[in-house]
Amino acid sequence: NQINLVLGLGGSGINAAKLLKSESKNVLVLENNSNKKLIAIAQKMKSQGINVILLNKPLHIDNFTPWIGRISSIIVSPGIDWEHKALKELRTKNIDVKGEIEFAWARLSHIPTIGITGTNGKTTVTNMLYHVLNLNNINTDMGGNVGKALSKIALESKQKNYKKLNWLVLELSSYQIEGSPRLKPSIGIWTTFTPDHLERHNNIDNYFNIKRSLLEQSSIRIYNSDDKYLSNKRNELPKGIWVGI
Repeated sequence: NQINLVLGLGGSGINAAKLLKSESKNVLVLENNSNKKLIAIAQKMKSQGINVILLNKPLHIDNFTPWIGRISSIIVSPGIDWEHKALKELRTKNIDVKGEIEFAWARLSHIPTIGITGTNGKTTVTNMLYHVLNLNNINTDMGGNVGKALSKIALESKQKNYKKLNWLVLELSSYQIEGSPRLKPSIGIWTTFTPDHLERHNNIDNYFNIKRSLLEQSSIRIYNSDDKYLSNKRNELPKGIWVGI
């Protein structure tokens, strides 16, 4: 009996698990923390037919041993380091490991998508675009790093009274982008770039290249020409539209 693992019991993990369950998959959620709130969520999910294990210890490859050979996929919440030792080892076993964004977007890829990234300003731009599109009667939903978990939007799209979306507006952090190499936005927007999250990405080049990968995957690319760092890298970046104030 194949099993689909979800790592993390935050909003992304909960909705990814529910989405898998709605597809009649056998789902197990692993969460490395444990507290009253998580115990309550775990109990509620168990009543919906989704098993949850609160490990109460750091994630380790040994946590996966009971299911090796039965794991059909692993969906990773953005809070878990994509380069985590356990995940790296699982990938060497040809297990399908993907971020929650990529997993959900595969079910929504028929909807034109705007992917917005940047160290600062991405939430403002995401909210602004979401409101502008909806005010012009273009049915749009907002998710990713702000708004709803993308798996929640995918779940809602399966409901009978669902109003068809014209656009998806997604705010995407570097954590979400690195776990979603197959995400291909119709439009990619890069707002700003300053050193950040280096404790996870190790150095500024890794962080920059993760952000850049989203733009490489986008059909239309929009950059902020007022950002000094981006402007200095202009010749190295995929061709796009440079917008200044």
